[in-house]
Amino acid sequence: MSDAFDVIPYDDIKGNWKKLGSGSFGHVYRGTYLGIDVAIKEVLPSTEYDVAKYFEREWRLMKECRHPNICLFIGLSRAPPPDNRIFIISEYIENGNVRIYIHDKFKPFPWKLRLSFATDVTRALAYLHARKCIHRDLKGENLLVTANGRLKVTDFGFARIAARNEEESKRLTFCGTDSYMSPEILLGEEFDLPTDIFSLGIIFCEIGARKLADDKHFKRNPPTFGLDPEEVKRLMSPGCPDDFYQLCVDCLATNPAARPTTRDILERLRALEAEVLLRPGEGDDMHLGSVRFMTGGKRPAGGPRIPSFGMGVGKDIRSGASSDESDDELMEAVLGLSHVDLKSDWSASSDSSLGTDCSFFQLCIF
Repeated sequence: MSDAFDVIPYDDIKGNWKKLGSGSFGHVYRGTYLGIDVAIKEVLPSTEYDVAKYFEREWRLMKECRHPNICLFIGLSRAPPPDNRIFIISEYIENGNVRIYIHDKFKPFPWKLRLSFATDVTRALAYLHARKCIHRDLKGENLLVTANGRLKVTDFGFARIAARNEEESKRLTFCGTDSYMSPEILLGEEFDLPTDIFSLGIIFCEIGARKLADDKHFKRNPPTFGLDPEEVKRLMSPGCPDDFYQLCVDCLATNPAARPTTRDILERLRALEAEVLLRPGEGDDMHLGSVRFMTGGKRPAGGPRIPSFGMGVGKDIRSGASSDESDDELMEAVLGLSHVDLKSDWSASSDSSLGTDCSFFQLCIF
């Protein structure tokens, strides 16, 4: 059954849309919904694959995801006849994606921010993998950069729940983007959660080298379709920690069983970030890992910064209010919570009248 809050009347989103690009099933636009900017992804019929199957899988996964590093699902809409297109409405992220960020050499990219990017995408992937969900199309275009320099994973068109048995494993379709595909997918072999780890390793290489995977960099060659560790090391930017290079190589293991899990990767990134945060002078104006909002304006003397919490990340990326102002506002909000009566009766908020008999299939029959 579809929730009443999932259904968005077409009149609430129609207007002048700006085309942003093309997704798995159609074009993606920038529009507005009740006064806020949103991303509008159209779903078009196809003779090449079962659009309804992939579409239902995508919107259900997006709806269930509740994580700060995953793009927020807002709802579904349908154009009136004879158009009948279906749309997925999600939050709009204004600052492009990681691929664009890496390509634009004028953007600041100190190692503090690189490790923050790596941590954000790994956190999102850890959330998905903990729920046995394979993204299957992890790449720079699907990692959106927010106004304060955080990453959000999007595009769940190819995502699916991992196989629960051998029979389901045989039915997994092979999809993704060539430069990021794991060797097992390219070789037509069975695959599982570690296939995302290989794609993550390619993204780490791009972040570490500030070069995009293409015909010239991070090439894939038969028979193994792995990467040359020497090429990876040679392309890394100055200041690359040795442990980050090793993490890239480990994620790119041709044997899926040899790749680290997302939990392992997060532990290693945490140690790496603590090391890089102690480097003097590099990216200090970004205040990565700032704990100012917790300390009333004073950073603890002599202690390392808390890594990758995100307060004030990307100061050179965004415009508008400073990170200090944002920290002050958050501090006020935290202090305000101390006056809230947690014993209040909240039962009224669960009014059963919010239910609906409108099913998903009634909404999106083509």
